[in-house]
Formats: sequence, structure tokens, C-alpha cells
Amino acid sequence: MTELKYGMFTSFILFVWMIIEYTLIVPNFHETGTYIGIVAILIPVIGIFLGIRERREKTNFGYITFSEAFRTGIVITFIVAVMIVLFTYAYYQFMNPNYVNYLAAETEKALIKQNAGREEINAAVTIIRYQFSFNVQIIQQLLFILLGGTAITFIVSMILKKERRTKPV
Repeated sequence: MTELKYGMFTSFILFVWMIIEYTLIVPNFHETGTYIGIVAILIPVIGIFLGIRERREKTNFGYITFSEAFRTGIVITFIVAVMIVLFTYAYYQFMNPNYVNYLAAETEKALIKQNAGREEINAAVTIIRYQFSFNVQIIQQLLFILLGGTAITFIVSMILKKERRTKPV
């Protein structure tokens, strides 16, 4: 099944990116910049594009309607959403259970270096603890994947649709 193959593939690549982002990029965010988030958008675009294209070329002999392309992309999106929730749970519970505490400590150190006031430090640490908490990460990722995946699917379906021409009667 094309959708399962590309859903799992895209999920795996996103999970690898999530580990790289959480371990290398987020703690050094001031050095990497905000443009690094573009990679997290490109991965689903590529997965959905390849899935719809394979459905068109291998299953439908070079043709696909918009609705079939859209359905394929949405199924891939839902598979990715479910898998990312599971991966996020595994990351927060087993791989890096101290992640939020680490980010909070690093934020506090950086602000102390900048001679920030205690209120500012406490506020920043509270925001970090909230923003990177397990529940907020799950909600953010689900919304990002479901809304972004739907938009990506719509655009890619419009680009890749290729319907058979029927002869006039």
C-alpha cells in the first residue's frame, strides 16, 4: 500500500529530524537561526509528493484524479500524525526524559550570562517549560502535521492530477 509505505517513511525521517533538532539545534538555537524549521516542512512535502506520484504512475498507469490524489495525501498525513505522536511519546519518556529540565537550565544559564533580572529569568524558564512540555509538543505537532499536511496535499494534488481524456460521444 503506497500510503502506508510513504507515511511510515516520512514519519521515520521526521523522527530522525526531531532527534537532531531536539538534541543539536534547539539547545543551540541562537547559533542556528530560525530558517532551520524549513527542513521540517520539506520532509512532509517530499513524502506526500512521492506518495501521490507513485500512486499515479504505478497504480493508475500515469493518471490520477484530484480526489484520489487528495485521499492518498490525507492518508499519508494521518499515518505521519499517528507515528509522530508515538515517536514523541517514546522520545519524552524513554530517550530523553530530562529534556525540558535541560532546556530550562540552559535558558537560565544564558540569561544569567546576559545579566538578566530574576523576574525575566523566571518568566523565560516558565515559558520554556510550557512550550517544550510533552502535552504542548504533542498538540503543536499534531496541528502542524494535520493542517500542514492537508495544505500540502491540496497543492500537490492540484499539481499531480492527470485525468484521462474521454472521447466525446
